[in-house]
Amino acid sequence: MKKRIIACFSLGISALGLGVCLVWLNLQLVDLSYSIKKMHDVLEGERKLKSKLVVEHMNLMSSYQLQEKAADMGLRPPESGQVRSMQD
Repeated sequence: MKKRIIACFSLGISALGLGVCLVWLNLQLVDLSYSIKKMHDVLEGERKLKSKLVVEHMNLMSSYQLQEKAADMGLRPPESGQVRSMQD
């Protein structure tokens, strides 16, 4: 009889321990999924920013924009005698 009580008590403690482990694992899973979602949102924001910056870079480097900026700075195309070629 005493062995049965000890066995039942041991099974109860084991079940309680497994239940606590299951709850802990579930909390860890929720925490990890939250972190993954947060990183995914950050990554998407960075991708959108990169695409906007690429478009802005292409716009700023366009021939028309460069000519406008050069004119604003007082630059002009070289005269015919100002360009020299280097021979190999």
